[in-house]
Amino acid sequence: MALSTAASEQPTLYRWQFEALVSWLRCGRRGVIEAVTGSGKTDVAIAAAADALQRGRFVLVVVPSRVLMEQWHGRLRAALPDARIGRLGDTGKDRPASCDVLVATRHSAAAHKPVPPDGGDGLLIADECHGLGGGTLRRAMLRQYDERLGLTATLERSDDGVTELLLPYFGGICHRYGFAEAIEDGVCAPPRVALVGVELTVEERVEYSATEQQLVNARQHLRQVGGMPLEPFGDFLAAIAHLAERDAGADGRAARDYLEAFSKRREIVARSSGKYELLGRLANAIRDSHGALVFTETVRAANHAINRLDPHVSIDLITGSTARRQRREILDDLRVRKLDAVAAPRVLDEGVDVPDANLGIVMSASRSRRQMIQRMGRILRRKQPGIAARFVIMYAKGTVEDPANRIERDGFLDEIERIADAIGVFDEQSEALDTFLSGPGPMEVPEPEHLERYERVATAAAGGGPGAGFESRAAVLADEMGAETAYALLSFTQGAGAHPCRGTGLRTLDARLPRPDPDAPYLEVELAALPLVAEPRVKPKRLSTGRAPLEIACVGAGWRISCTGCGESSPPVEFRWQALDQSVVCRCD
Repeated sequence: MALSTAASEQPTLYRWQFEALVSWLRCGRRGVIEAVTGSGKTDVAIAAAADALQRGRFVLVVVPSRVLMEQWHGRLRAALPDARIGRLGDTGKDRPASCDVLVATRHSAAAHKPVPPDGGDGLLIADECHGLGGGTLRRAMLRQYDERLGLTATLERSDDGVTELLLPYFGGICHRYGFAEAIEDGVCAPPRVALVGVELTVEERVEYSATEQQLVNARQHLRQVGGMPLEPFGDFLAAIAHLAERDAGADGRAARDYLEAFSKRREIVARSSGKYELLGRLANAIRDSHGALVFTETVRAANHAINRLDPHVSIDLITGSTARRQRREILDDLRVRKLDAVAAPRVLDEGVDVPDANLGIVMSASRSRRQMIQRMGRILRRKQPGIAARFVIMYAKGTVEDPANRIERDGFLDEIERIADAIGVFDEQSEALDTFLSGPGPMEVPEPEHLERYERVATAAAGGGPGAGFESRAAVLADEMGAETAYALLSFTQGAGAHPCRGTGLRTLDARLPRPDPDAPYLEVELAALPLVAEPRVKPKRLSTGRAPLEIACVGAGWRISCTGCGESSPPVEFRWQALDQSVVCRCD
């Protein structure tokens, strides 16, 4: 049954959001929208969900965590008040038959497989879809949904999950939206970036140098591996992770040695005592900010940050073990400025709705581009005129973190330097740092463009007002603007929502939209070249896929082992103990 969404609280779309939806329609309603954190991907997905409901389709939203499940549930209830919104995960036990939209955690979707009810059609929306490429979570990519929309800031993984699983399921990337475009459009704010260097202690320097030598030894071997990409550094790391996981020979050992030393080296610079001294100097800037986030790599580092700042500012800590209610209270306190700052390791990097802070303190720059974009997006959300988005990025001098190091250049620095409104390099005792951080933001902030240009073209093409033209002359609009753009104007704009001829116009245009096609106009995906595996690791023998328990039963004069899920059995053997050595070609998926 189709649902009306005329009374919904769907926000007016930005131009980029509308164009992303048009691109998705052009790809047969299958694709991934890759857009930076803070730009409004959720609003795009809600618009797609509302359209699916109008066409009588069931909608499944797959999210990474219980926190995000509640977040999405609240947004969908506000945007689609006439729809029944269910939850599956934690205490949520809803099923497709009892709701119109079901929000499920990845693990719950993988375990329960909530397919559209009564064999109907459906739309699957996957938030942070890059996370579905793992061995278990891939089962949440249900084939019963013919329409598929993935959302992510960066479609990248360290394994082959993108090429082997995500692209075949979603089709490809249908639209990209980066920070440079978002800042130019006024959707995100340009940052002022202070790179502040600290000295390692003598003991820290000795430990760092010893670890550096381990890296040099491993790197010498890895550079000789056939097909090893040496640049950019991110591709080099991805190739090493590939070898470490898959190669059982000398190449794999060198890769694992490299990654172990690499992590140890980053830990040394991340916990440098000089950084915590610098953090104390930033207390005034934190108090004067409109909310600050302190990004660390580990819980231990976040606790150290709390201990250093607690005497000077009001600050709290969020970790992966923080209860949902307590986390919500902490973020609410930051939102209303009862707290000056929140310190957190990686728990705030993905998807969580964080208040609009304007100061980010990065105690250890990330080697992950996805993590870097997530952190930037927390601070670069649109600001009021005169309010600056500011980053303080700490680095240990003469180490891999140093901006002067061009060999193992950190992706965080490259990306943020390209979009910075102002950037400066400072010593830890520099008085100029305070002046730089107190500088105002742009006094003129561009207003994000909505759909005015499209509505003007539609009005001219239809020869009348926007509402009349959208519905009564759908075919004319399609010929003038393309069927995808015309359909999007009619479906995703608020002005057309209550027109009595809207349904007829949508059906006319829907018949002209492309269907899923591997040759749809997807964007090119940048993937790291992976080296050859000289000596593949042998996977341990498995009795089954593990989806269902096995049972041993006596059959006639012999014994066999069977999967209770699919019923597949091993050949019968004479003795019971021999059945334990058998395997089952399990068909459970």
